[in-house]
Formats: sequence, C-alpha cells, structure tokens
Amino acid sequence: MTGKLRVTLPPLFSLLAFRSLFIIHRSSFIALVSVALLTAASAGTAKADLPVVESVHHVSAAEYTRVVVTLSAESPYRLLTVPADHIHNLPARLVVDFSPARRSPQAPQSLPIQDGLLRRVRTGQFSETTVRIVLEIEQIDDYNTFILQSPYRLLIDVKGKVPRAATPPSGAVKAESPREPLPETPTRYRVMLDPGHGGKDPGALGEGGVAEKDVVLVISKRLGRKLVERLPVDILFTRTEDVFVPLEERIARANAAKADLFVSIHANASPNPELQGVETYYLNNTDDRATIRLAALENGVGAEKSSRDVEGAGLSYLLSDLIQTGKEEESIALAHYLQEAVVTRARERYPAVHNLGVKKGPFYVLVGAHMPCVLVETAFISHPMEGKRLISVEYQEALAEGLFLGIARFLRAEVMTKSL
Repeated sequence: MTGKLRVTLPPLFSLLAFRSLFIIHRSSFIALVSVALLTAASAGTAKADLPVVESVHHVSAAEYTRVVVTLSAESPYRLLTVPADHIHNLPARLVVDFSPARRSPQAPQSLPIQDGLLRRVRTGQFSETTVRIVLEIEQIDDYNTFILQSPYRLLIDVKGKVPRAATPPSGAVKAESPREPLPETPTRYRVMLDPGHGGKDPGALGEGGVAEKDVVLVISKRLGRKLVERLPVDILFTRTEDVFVPLEERIARANAAKADLFVSIHANASPNPELQGVETYYLNNTDDRATIRLAALENGVGAEKSSRDVEGAGLSYLLSDLIQTGKEEESIALAHYLQEAVVTRARERYPAVHNLGVKKGPFYVLVGAHMPCVLVETAFISHPMEGKRLISVEYQEALAEGLFLGIARFLRAEVMTKSL
C-alpha cells in the first residue's frame, strides 16, 4: 500500500502540477491576447481619431496661385523648402507635414496645376500619423501661409512673374460693359465686389425668412452697374447667382484678377433686436467681443457654438499673422470713404440711420488680400425696421449709391496721390 503510494504520488502530483501550470499559462495567454486585442483596438481608435486631410484644391491665375488644404480638425504642421535636385531631376518643393493626421481617400494624391508657378501638388500618408503635402515649384518669388478655422484650412499663397498672358480667375464674373464705353484714362482700376454668403450659406435671417445672401446680391449688382456706367473701371463679382463660394476663394479670385479694390457686402445681425446702423470693417486684430462674435458668424464658425467657443475661435484666429503688408492704411482710408458716403446717402431719405463707424476685425474673407479690402455691414437684418428697409428698392438704391460714392471718392483720392 505504501509502495503503491510511493509509485502513484509523483505521477498524480505531476498531473496536478501540469494542470495548474497549464491553467496559469492559459490565463497568461488569454491575458496577453486580451492586451494585444485592446492595444490593436486602441491603436485603431486612435488612428480613427486623427485629424483628416479631407481635400486639396487651388485657385490660379497669372502670377498668383492659392492652394487650400482642408482638414477635419486642427493639426500642427511643419513647412520647409527643398531646393531642386538636378541630379535626380526633382524640382524645388514646398513641403508641408501635418502630424498627427491621416489622409482621406478623397484627397487627391496628385493635383496637376501647371500654371507657370506650380507644377502639381502631391498628397500622401508619409507615416502612420503624418500626412505630407508637396508643392512642386516651377518658379515662384514668394509665398505666404495662413490658417483659417471652421473648417480648419491651411492656405498657401505663391506669387511670381510668369511670361504668359493673364488668364481670368476661375469663378470670377465680369460685369457687362456699357453700350458706349467710357474713354480710357491713364489710371483704370479693377474692382472686385463680393456679395456675402450664398448657396447653402444663407447668412443672417430677418423677419419672414429674408436671407442676407439675397439682399446683398441685389445691392452688389446695383453697385456694379453704377460703377461700370459712371467710372472708367472694370468690375468683377465673386458671385452673380445664389451659389456657395468658400471664403478663402473669394479673396483668392481678387488676387488672381489683380483687383485694385475688394469690397465685401453684408447685412448685420445681433441677438439684441434693438441694434441698428451701418459699420465698415478692415482686417486687423481686436479684443472687442461684439466684433469677435460678428466675425465668428461671418467666418462660418456657427451660431450653434457657445459664446465662449465663438470668442475662443476668434481669439485663436487673432494670434495668426494675417495682417496685410503695406495695404492696411489704404484699407482704413477706403473704409472711411465708404462709411461716410453710405451713412450720408442713406440719411437723405432715412435721417435716423445710425453711424456705427469704422472698426477693425478678424474677417476670413479679407485674409491674404493683395489690395485694399473692406467689409461693409449695410444694416441690421435682425432689426425690425432695418430688416424691412433692406428688402425695399428705395433703401437698396440708397445703399448702392452710397457705396458707389465712397469707392469713387477713394479712387479719386488715389489718382490725386499718385499724380503728386
């Protein structure tokens, strides 16, 4: 009996030990598999959460090209220049790395441009968390970059002298010439008029569902006719129909057309129904909360965001280097000419029109302009009385005439200054 125990105990012990060891290893194996699966799931979730490079497009004309990269969310980026490699037949390049980020399948891997400044733009997933954008350079003299929010966009403007005939910018619409053209003068200006909003973006809404986009289009067309018929100028529009034009493309079209002036026409709105009046803006930093909220709405940040979010979006925008170089003084002068003329003309029929003055603000539509540019808020569509005026032919005519007089006086002052 004892001998049997001596014989049978070790195998039984070994079996139990092996079974325990297997259980321990099986638990460890399950734990390791679980950790691996969790890590993979976490990595997949993390990758899915990365900002996405959604699209790349461009606006191009003689001596100017704007490349727009749109992302789903903000992503840090690094930009570097790479000289041409003649040995390997590689052109000079502007390289932009977004990290962390991932490329959408809808973003073009290769976007041909071939406008004399850029050959093409390439987009690729450089690493698991880095998207690389490469601008292949034909010949440029200078470039600038800007950041816009909601949606998050990187704008890359390149400029250079190209020995080729100027081509009209895509989307820019020229006003009809008068039947009897005015005689040419030594100074002939080109003015780009920008009716705010359009298409899927109605802008502010007034009583009865009156949309800002419709009112400002009518005023802009009236103004365009006046300018063409009464001044030796060429007129361009960012839109002449109810279509959506992204903010970054509006000033790009003006730059591409080598416009001398850019005037963006809007109708104001406020949660306070008592606010009314005319105000004109030029591009610059501000800490005025009312202006930041207005700019956020005009910039498309969205009324659904909280006040804190809107102010934050505005303030982050203010930190960007977006101020015009050498054009701010002219923009301020243009703003004052327009503000004074619009208020004076409107008061001839409506004496109670409020003069809210010239102000500075962070409006995306003015970013990167090569010319004096302003944004005019013609009236408050949210005000019961002004909202009704805005849809009347009389008030639209008064506003268009005031805008015309402001532009005419600014151009006259420009001509006198250049002749000194």
